[in-house]
Amino acid sequence: MNHTLFSGALLLCTLAIVLSPAHAQRSVQQPAEQANWPAEVIVTVGDIRTRVDGPKMWTLSGIDFQNTIMATQDSAYGTVLTIRDVGHLGTAHFLEVPGKPGEIEKEIVSSLKLFVDDKPVTNFKSKMELNGKAFRMERTSKIRGLDLESMVTIRDGVLTETAHFRVTQPIDMQKAHPLMYAWTPEAKLFAFGDDNGVQSRGEFQKQGEIKRESVKNSRWVALFDPVSGKGSVCLLSKRPTGGKAGEEVQFLVIDAPGVYRKVALYTLIDQIVPKGFDGTYQCATGFFTATEKDWEQKAIKRLSEMTGATR
Repeated sequence: MNHTLFSGALLLCTLAIVLSPAHAQRSVQQPAEQANWPAEVIVTVGDIRTRVDGPKMWTLSGIDFQNTIMATQDSAYGTVLTIRDVGHLGTAHFLEVPGKPGEIEKEIVSSLKLFVDDKPVTNFKSKMELNGKAFRMERTSKIRGLDLESMVTIRDGVLTETAHFRVTQPIDMQKAHPLMYAWTPEAKLFAFGDDNGVQSRGEFQKQGEIKRESVKNSRWVALFDPVSGKGSVCLLSKRPTGGKAGEEVQFLVIDAPGVYRKVALYTLIDQIVPKGFDGTYQCATGFFTATEKDWEQKAIKRLSEMTGATR
């Protein structure tokens, strides 16, 4: 297996809101219109149900498939940057402002649009339930020197997330996670793959320290829970091209027993990302039912259905 195994005590995105003691530049002001945006939106499209969580800066919060919990609500999704000498900042990752007790720095979300069956939702309520054959959420935000355009779509049994980065000021980055998914800790098995099939496979821990694993050039990651008989497969469908920033994009699996089995894109590692960087990251996620004997074949079949290509 061509993979790297990581271990350590750092737990990314365990709670809905993460307060870091790291230094922040300033307290940020959110647009006044946010007061009219929903605090919670439950979205159901076919077999997929998810939530949009206002306190987590209007990003996904949990994913169900056929009324089975696939991804936990008790974590963060979206985009998170790890800025050198600063810490984690982004979706549901907030920084305390030094010398100003109670003030925190957040991702600034400036625009939120929801669509059901390609029609805009014009009447926001604090708590909403949306149902249809298709759903789309568009949002724009800023994380320090990063202008971010995010989009979530659910259509034809596939959940697709897109994160478009535009860097307006250089960022000294330890790493970035453009997209992440906190799958349930009930998941037992996983596999990394590329266009040729499975690259590496493994089994999650029942207990123990957090471990991290990535596979270079991985294009998809699948997880499976034999008890429920349900699995997920996440495909990297878009990435920046050219240069160091475009070359270093891979999947990372974080195994936190009893908390989650997190899948995250892992990129922009140990580099100063220059002003003018412009790149798009996109993941498409599909679901399937299987047995422990045939789950990898079912995952690859689902990939083929999602992409229209034989793998």
